[in-house]
Amino acid sequence: MIKLLPTKYRIIYLIIFVLGLLKVLITGAIFYPDSYAFLDMQINRSPVYSLFLKLTTTVFGDYYEVPVLVLQYLFFVFAINYLLKSIKSKINLSAVGVLLIQFSILINGLYFYLSVNRVLSEAIVFPLILIFIAEVFKLLSNKTLKNSYKLIVVFFVLLFTRGQFLAFLPLLILALVYVVYQSKNYKKGFIVLCLTLATPFLSSLLEKTYNKIVIGEFKGYAMTYVHFIANPFYIANAEDKNLFSNPDEKAFFNRTYNLMLDKKITRNQAIQTKYVDDYLFFENNFSKICNASIHQANMDYYGTQGYNYLEQQYKVDQMTSSMFLPLLKANFKTWVRMVVKSFIKGFGGIQMCLALGLLLLYCIMFFKDNTMLFLGIAITLKVLNGIIIAMVVHSIYRYTFYFDWVLLAAFILILDSKIKKA
Repeated sequence: MIKLLPTKYRIIYLIIFVLGLLKVLITGAIFYPDSYAFLDMQINRSPVYSLFLKLTTTVFGDYYEVPVLVLQYLFFVFAINYLLKSIKSKINLSAVGVLLIQFSILINGLYFYLSVNRVLSEAIVFPLILIFIAEVFKLLSNKTLKNSYKLIVVFFVLLFTRGQFLAFLPLLILALVYVVYQSKNYKKGFIVLCLTLATPFLSSLLEKTYNKIVIGEFKGYAMTYVHFIANPFYIANAEDKNLFSNPDEKAFFNRTYNLMLDKKITRNQAIQTKYVDDYLFFENNFSKICNASIHQANMDYYGTQGYNYLEQQYKVDQMTSSMFLPLLKANFKTWVRMVVKSFIKGFGGIQMCLALGLLLLYCIMFFKDNTMLFLGIAITLKVLNGIIIAMVVHSIYRYTFYFDWVLLAAFILILDSKIKKA
């Protein structure tokens, strides 16, 4: 990227990255309960980030914190540089515009969320998203399948690191179908599309293979449905126990719902308090609902029944996956209203939703312009991520911050093109 800048701007470009590194080192490593789960390589955490930490701690021992921060920052710098190079090669962006977008992405990761400082999987997910955006942009702007395999690999790693990004699959499929049609390369296109569709299954297969190697069990232990079912449990009614004919499922429902009643964390109890919004109540009590009442309480119960830790984990996953659809169908309209509220909050309010919606519509209308194409890709991915997060958990910043730089980048790109035309 630096070679594409005029000489006088190259030093500024490098200085910004150096100052970013100093900011990371001064702030230091930030630990959360999940951080120790990754360090302990717990089976329901991302194998990618767990293996990264395992490698770093093996090499550096107790002095791993600074190397982790430096490696995470270098990956972030690589991704920003890769994205900016992709933009600059297709969009006649000024050097000042490049520096401004560079700065906007940096402050997203170093100031607003501190993703590089956190010993969490977000530290490597954010750079992966930037690389993914760059690859999709190159695919659509070049209208060729030349780098399609690289794109699939990036998507696979992203999906294997954090399952929420399965939400990107529809855009990826549409982009590939469009390019296959434009390039008339149907033979390679068929192979690429098959590989893309197989990616979620391959990711699941690799996760089970990893578990087989580590713990000797060819099973998946991700807490996907534990999260998915949190909202349906929150909006459920006592009568919903009749949805289940299976004794184990009915017992699971009664045990969990009664515990939530005791803790006063059901929606019915929330709406009895006139001054409490039902969605905000859910968000504020999500950990009590999902982690404590649905997951840990039932893990503890199965522990008393003689199940070991892995069997407890698998049993809870199994029960929540089979109970999710009946609970969802029973209260579907309420669930949709909750998801919409979560989605709007995740976007920063109804005004921000409207602004991004209008911008996305404008990008779609003029998608043949590379500036609009790039922004359209980034905004669509932001929307897809927002939808899946609103459906699965709730719109906390940890899951939605990845695209906060997009609106500022849109302003920079559009203003930069208008100034050049003036």
